[in-house]
Amino acid sequence: MPEDIDGLRQAMQASLPERIRAALAGYERFTADEPPADAKGFAAWHAAAKAALAHVEVLVKLSRWAGSGDAVADEPEDGIGQLLAEARHALDQLDGEDDAL
Repeated sequence: MPEDIDGLRQAMQASLPERIRAALAGYERFTADEPPADAKGFAAWHAAAKAALAHVEVLVKLSRWAGSGDAVADEPEDGIGQLLAEARHALDQLDGEDDAL
């Protein structure tokens, strides 16, 4: 069984960086547009942005697991981790605007 896990980690190490870049690019394209002005459209846009960000975060955690062989770190400290933190902050700001509607 350990050999299976090691093989999985190696395969993930090879494929995850490109998948992370693709997910980030998709998130950036999606959030580059202004959210809809109506409350229902904004809520849907916001939920989609959060889902995309969560996808990126999971890929980063998997990549760290695959690369280190250790338990997944709570928060990455590299450039992607910083981007995730900034995106979370931006979404939190939007949450506050949504509450004001």
